[in-house]
Amino acid sequence: MKGAWGKALFVDLSSGSLEEKDIPEGVLRRFLGGVGLAGYYLVELAPQGVDPLGPDNPLVIAPGLLTGSPIPTASKTVFCFKSPQTGFFGRSVAGAKLGVELKRAGYDAVVITGKSGRPVVLVIEEGAARLEDAGDLWGLDVFATQRALRERYPGFRTAVIGPAGEAGSRIACIDCDDRQAPGAAPPWGPRT
Repeated sequence: MKGAWGKALFVDLSSGSLEEKDIPEGVLRRFLGGVGLAGYYLVELAPQGVDPLGPDNPLVIAPGLLTGSPIPTASKTVFCFKSPQTGFFGRSVAGAKLGVELKRAGYDAVVITGKSGRPVVLVIEEGAARLEDAGDLWGLDVFATQRALRERYPGFRTAVIGPAGEAGSRIACIDCDDRQAPGAAPPWGPRT
């Protein structure tokens, strides 16, 4: 399908595993991208009755179908999760360049599950993904975290949590290069 790569990156923070999987064309045609595709994965992967603050609550990041195209304002990226505030479907949208970079890396979605025993950063670079230690970033606000990541990874786009997400606040957000996805911070463990 044009406008989609047909690939999703699955990250399990508990085991540290990263796996690229094909997205069936039927799923892409039916759900397209963005909130549709992210919602599909959330419904498929979140066990019934999953604790919104638990490691089995997936965080699905999916750029919109037209993200990265020359169409004006087509830069939206969706974060879907079971909401810690309501216990129901939660989604937040950020108009940042993160989605464009995910598309350039060849992914229509990133699905994050599990809980890391230490602070980590997910790095996607030149067609490969890896988890790296981020202990030095723990406790920093989002601005300091982004500055540190930009120094470490020049030219990269970021999506970070700050002390509110680290503390498990139910209203924390993810900051994507000064664009926020409210209520989307994964409050169940160390993630940046």
